[in-house]
Amino acid sequence: MPSLKTHCAISKKRTGNDFAELHRWIDEPTRTLGVDHRIKRHHYNENDKNTIKQYWDSKRKGLGEKAVIEWLFHIALDNLYTAFKMSKKTFSYGQKAYNFMQFGLSKAGYIHCKFDRVDEDELDFRFEGDFEEDYY
Repeated sequence: MPSLKTHCAISKKRTGNDFAELHRWIDEPTRTLGVDHRIKRHHYNENDKNTIKQYWDSKRKGLGEKAVIEWLFHIALDNLYTAFKMSKKTFSYGQKAYNFMQFGLSKAGYIHCKFDRVDEDELDFRFEGDFEEDYY
């Protein structure tokens, strides 16, 4: 699963704010639940959405909307990473355990996807300079 540093780096790149406090809160149940921590705070529900929005809006008006979106990205990235790890273990996926994915979201509701498999050096090269050293 992506580390706190990775989640923070991605949030900072997307929003200018690392939302470290939010990412820590999302994964806080790990201490008591371990690998099962995703049963809490890792699925969309109105209660968590409202809690996040109200808390972050109390810090700065309008920040709650961004925090909710970062929460949803956190959940999505965790699930993508888990799916990738599972696909590597499943023999039937073979060479289709893609580690490079591109997604485009259209206003019409379409999700455009491209998948590729690249070696680790190529992956590092494609993303070189994308994240500050402090985070990644």
